[in-house]
Amino acid sequence: MPIGYLLTVLLVAAATASALWPRPTNGPHATPSFALGTLANEIPFMLAWYLLFSTWVAWDTGDLATPASWVVAGLAALALAGLTWIAWQSRRSWDVLEAALDAALGADRPRASRPPHRLRSAWSLVAPFRLPNPRIQRTRNVSYGPSERWNRLDVYRRRDVVSGPTFVYLHPGGFHSGSKNRQSKLLLETLAGHGWVCVSADYHLRTDYPAILIDAKRVLAWVCTEGAAHGADAGTLVVAGGSAGAHLAVICGLSANQPELQPGFETVDTSVAAVIGLYGYYGRVFGQHPSAPEDYSGSSPPPLLVVHGEKDPMAAAGQAREFAETMRAGGGSPVAYAEFPAAGHNFDLFASLRHAAVATAVLEFTTWLTARRTT
Repeated sequence: MPIGYLLTVLLVAAATASALWPRPTNGPHATPSFALGTLANEIPFMLAWYLLFSTWVAWDTGDLATPASWVVAGLAALALAGLTWIAWQSRRSWDVLEAALDAALGADRPRASRPPHRLRSAWSLVAPFRLPNPRIQRTRNVSYGPSERWNRLDVYRRRDVVSGPTFVYLHPGGFHSGSKNRQSKLLLETLAGHGWVCVSADYHLRTDYPAILIDAKRVLAWVCTEGAAHGADAGTLVVAGGSAGAHLAVICGLSANQPELQPGFETVDTSVAAVIGLYGYYGRVFGQHPSAPEDYSGSSPPPLLVVHGEKDPMAAAGQAREFAETMRAGGGSPVAYAEFPAAGHNFDLFASLRHAAVATAVLEFTTWLTARRTT
């Protein structure tokens, strides 16, 4: 039995097991099992094709002729069964999101005319990677603050759009890593393709929490003061994020126009029309500064969409569920909570079925928002 086939099967089996039975990471730092589980959860088709091809090569060359090789082939069959189950669970994502939006916004809410998640289904069987949309113009590394390194953002806009509502995305990374160049590309290009001006921003990392939050607010201030030059209409401003970025987005939504969090731009209106949190962490952050949503409980929350994975090993689903319930109990704006069955963290990293379902849901959520604000 060739060592290459054995290593292939062991790698795919480990990734599948890490997705099916994730181990808590005890913090924002990724572990090998976390990385492998993310691959199996979000690109199960690719791993399945890789496993099937490797098994066919081993069989075609006569290497599956010993009891040991049969054991390895049996392990490959078990891994394939696990990947099939994971893929089936990922296809349920849109049903979960649709039910959450119906419950929060009403069954008569606007619908996407061409759901991106359905258009992605066939392509995801081959290669769940994003193909850049030639209709979308990306303006890179625009300065929004004093730091040459950290205060940079990218603007996504359809080439024929002069002005459109604005969507700001804050990347994940546990406040110590991450980049505007990685997550939610499919989401950003989907919204940009429907007339939104999308902003993906870097911010200070590995520093105290108020400085990180101030950066997030600087992005919103930039949209209000300079965004028009890039087509960004601050009249409708939605802020979103993943993991740590979701935390920043929520606090931005709950702490609008607080002067102590806007040094040097105290008079700029940093209020937002809605907040979207993907696989977010909603607890307290390091340091003594108020940093949890309950610290801003006196604020009236804007409409909120929270999407989380049932088996998230980095930010527990129970905390996200409790956060959504607390926001809903505050009354006022709608709160939609969707929990993906069997999903983990980082489900906007690849152009996967879950990511496509999120893109569709956010498109419908923002369509409802703009329709509501114009009536």
